[in-house]
Amino acid sequence: MELIGKLKKQHRIVNEYAHQIESEIDKANPNIGHLVELLSIFSASLLFHLNVEDMELYLKMENYTDNSPTLVSLFEQYQKTMFGLKDTLLDYASKYSDPLTIEMNFGNFKEETTEILDHLRKRIDREESEFYPLIEDVLRKLSTEEQVVI
Repeated sequence: MELIGKLKKQHRIVNEYAHQIESEIDKANPNIGHLVELLSIFSASLLFHLNVEDMELYLKMENYTDNSPTLVSLFEQYQKTMFGLKDTLLDYASKYSDPLTIEMNFGNFKEETTEILDHLRKRIDREESEFYPLIEDVLRKLSTEEQVVI
């Protein structure tokens, strides 16, 4: 499925910015201005990805959920957590959009950033190991059935 490839590519982009943020945070003297820039790009990339999942993946998959009870369960679970993740990210991005706020609260910033990035990586790993393969399997079966019917 072309969409899954697109979503995985977006995961790679988000992970790359996450890595750059972590690298900057771990420096002895992090460049706060650069961190704000990285956070802005990271947040925009992740929000774009979440919107693509919501609008292209979840809406399309609603048509196929009766073909797989496991998919229904995962689908509902991911959709619920997506909204929580989006809200958390928006709050975080708003809170740390100012270099002075980051500089004055660097310990909290680092802790929150690490927590968000860890949570995000776990979600991406789970999507790519459980959710996307299940979607691809359902769509492959449907594609085969359509070929037989035609």
